[in-house]
Amino acid sequence: MKKIIPNTEALKIIEEGIKAGGSVRLTVRGNSMSPLLLDSIDIVTLNPFIPEKLKTGDVILFRYKDAFLLHRIIEIRGYGTPEAKIIAKGDALEQREVIGYSDVVAVAEVPKTGIMKLSLRRAKLLLKRIIIHIKRRVNLNN
Repeated sequence: MKKIIPNTEALKIIEEGIKAGGSVRLTVRGNSMSPLLLDSIDIVTLNPFIPEKLKTGDVILFRYKDAFLLHRIIEIRGYGTPEAKIIAKGDALEQREVIGYSDVVAVAEVPKTGIMKLSLRRAKLLLKRIIIHIKRRVNLNN
């Protein structure tokens, strides 16, 4: 029988495995990293990380406000200092998160996605948004 556990519990187990030096494959949940990573479709491999090797562009799993997020590093402020801050952001979002190295759980290996696949994903997402917008308009007029 399949056992379903809450995401927070699953992510704590994943965090323990990574701290022990293991790697974990995880199906992406949410669309904050679209079109690169799509909800319930893409799988990432989470690996232990070395703080000095983290760099802009890396996709990381980190703790943020009692949750775990998988976002891209867009800036590192104070690199090499104990009080350094990492600024992360989902590719599909405007909001940025400011975290410390101690909040980072793992660095993610993301699937290789070519320009054609990314373009098709963007087009599909745009089409979905247009359809949702039209449906809302039709419902408002009824």
